[in-house]
Amino acid sequence: MKNLLKLTASLGLILLFTDCTASIEDYTIESESTTEIESTTDATLDPCSNEDPKTRVINNGTVSFNLEVLEADGTTVVSIINIPPNSTTSWASFNEGPVMFSLKGTDFNVADDKVLIQMDNCTAYEIEVDANNEIVSYLPIVL
Repeated sequence: MKNLLKLTASLGLILLFTDCTASIEDYTIESESTTEIESTTDATLDPCSNEDPKTRVINNGTVSFNLEVLEADGTTVVSIINIPPNSTTSWASFNEGPVMFSLKGTDFNVADDKVLIQMDNCTAYEIEVDANNEIVSYLPIVL
């Protein structure tokens, strides 16, 4: 009986270890398929190919907003008027360079905000307004 318990415990350990082992060939196959997926992804998913910078507004606030994007000389390159609460505008493109983003609330109790950003090709600036009618995003993203 003593030997039967030892044999059962030993057999259980052997089965446990043999089920958890893998051969080196399994790792080689996984590695090859992972490399293939990575190289395919890199080749087919180019997010930006020298596209103009772009912007959009996500208005989660309680009032409408007006967006103007101005070049250094004061020329307006994007103007989106009356962006309603709980809405998102479509993307608007413009030339690269330093631009001023001016977001003005249509309610006098809401503070206006202006941000000067150097926008290069393949960059996007998503301006998000929170529930308190304040901008919560100030950094452009590289596409």
